[in-house]
Amino acid sequence: MSARPQVNIPGCGTVQGIEVDTQPAVAKFLNIPYATVPARWRSALKATPWSGVRDASVQGPICQQPKSGNPLVRMADPRVDEDDEEAYAKVYSEEHCLNMNIFVPKDQLNNASKPLLPVMVWIHGGGFKDGSNAMELYNASNMVAYSIQNVGHPVIVVVINYRLNFFGFLSSAELVQDLKADVKLAPADKSVGNWGLLDQKIALEWVRDHIEAFGGNPNDVTAFGESAGAASIAYHMSNPAHHGLFQRAILQSGTTTTMTTGRSEVEGQSMFNHLCKYFGLLDSSLTAAQKVERLRQIPAKKLVKAGDNGQVRMFVPTIDNVLFHDDVRDWVHDPSRYDPALKSVMLGDCRDEGSMFVPDLGAKDMKKWPWFVARHCPPGEEKEFEAIYGVAKTDEDAVRISGRVLSDSLFLYPIHATSLALMRSRDSSSGREPLEMARYHFDRPLQIVEDMDMGLGAHHAVELPFLFGADAYHGMFTEEEKALSQQMMELWILFAWGLTSRRHGLKHGLDSLLPAGVGESKKEALVFTEGCEVDRTLVERLDARTLAFWKRSEAWVRTKRLEQALARQQAKM
Repeated sequence: MSARPQVNIPGCGTVQGIEVDTQPAVAKFLNIPYATVPARWRSALKATPWSGVRDASVQGPICQQPKSGNPLVRMADPRVDEDDEEAYAKVYSEEHCLNMNIFVPKDQLNNASKPLLPVMVWIHGGGFKDGSNAMELYNASNMVAYSIQNVGHPVIVVVINYRLNFFGFLSSAELVQDLKADVKLAPADKSVGNWGLLDQKIALEWVRDHIEAFGGNPNDVTAFGESAGAASIAYHMSNPAHHGLFQRAILQSGTTTTMTTGRSEVEGQSMFNHLCKYFGLLDSSLTAAQKVERLRQIPAKKLVKAGDNGQVRMFVPTIDNVLFHDDVRDWVHDPSRYDPALKSVMLGDCRDEGSMFVPDLGAKDMKKWPWFVARHCPPGEEKEFEAIYGVAKTDEDAVRISGRVLSDSLFLYPIHATSLALMRSRDSSSGREPLEMARYHFDRPLQIVEDMDMGLGAHHAVELPFLFGADAYHGMFTEEEKALSQQMMELWILFAWGLTSRRHGLKHGLDSLLPAGVGESKKEALVFTEGCEVDRTLVERLDARTLAFWKRSEAWVRTKRLEQALARQQAKM
């Protein structure tokens, strides 16, 4: 048996990983700490160096999280008996959940003669509520092995954890006051409700500073992520304070306006009030500071129970006047906001994105249909809404149409808007190499899910088993799906090498993003088809009429939020 691989990380210490049993060409290093949490609702601190050799062969702890409604997450849920303190501490840790797993070609280690490799950093999704690098879904062993043995372009893959739910994205007036009162904190550390995003920033900085020890190129990093992970990457791309963290980006089923910035005194406050009610802290005699302190003392495993079984919906980043100063809708369309150092970006979606969200966000029956329409349709636009999506007359109609509406409003339109801004940035660039862009669509349902007759289609996150090809999911694939998985892995790997966007990019500039029915749309999107092939078809799925409707709807929501903010200010006067 070969010796276990060791790497000395300057400024950190030595780690001893393990050879992947099924892929001897790949070494993995698990539970490498990049930061620690000094206290609940405080910015993380970079991890301190360690002495001796750190064992990196065992999965590290993850952030405490509520039970997930996502079947892909549930399949890999490491939940343990909460009464078994020792077992629980091995799986969950509020203080030590900020760790990463690194998958690397074994012969790249400690070999100064080999060129540095591109690095891919995965940021998982889960609505900023759940998910982790412990999920078998994100085991990158087979992906790295495929990059070596089949693609001939090896990559290093890093999979990170970050704080979630009440630990990473909670905000309220009380928490704002709590941070303002802490005189020991620097101004940059007084961000509220964005701790999870700031954790990601530290992780990306760790990769920049230390990945060369594993044979990775710190100047050739691809950030890729899905859903909340993709939205996170978009927030980093469009926040000047976070520019330069990566050179390439792949946004899978998400961007900033998929998960728009919330407000401490509104969306965040409702979450905080929910916690206070759940733990009996609505006593009017308690001060704001006392409420925060009482919540801070509640054990993490009890705190997350307040989010179980759909009792809270979605966590989002916060407008805190530190990291974010205004509504994301104000700047998502601004080309100047995006990182000018980006080399290439790929964005994409799944055909039936909205189907999985109908139970929580859609109209499950006709009773909820009026509420659903009022929530998504600006006043006076009802006829236009019906012309685009049809009129629901049955419960089945309500489910089907609300799935389409959620797909368009939360995914397709935001991806189009971000693509347009990036393309304008590219076309207006001067003095630097233009940004390369590609688009993809995933149209293939997972056969095993189809056989369950759940009616989800090519649902949100369906591409993830194909992307990583982990053993636990590979065994579920048909032979055709195995081949499609290999094609997807190859395209993502080549993107990290700067090749996919050159071969399959939007060569016609802004004309590429013309919707169907406007001029001559260009067939430039990569499509993973029902027939398990990769085809080329129209870049934009929405027609001009639908895009115009969602642009007006976005403006309506923005205006409504501004009016609400003005009313709150006047009420305080």
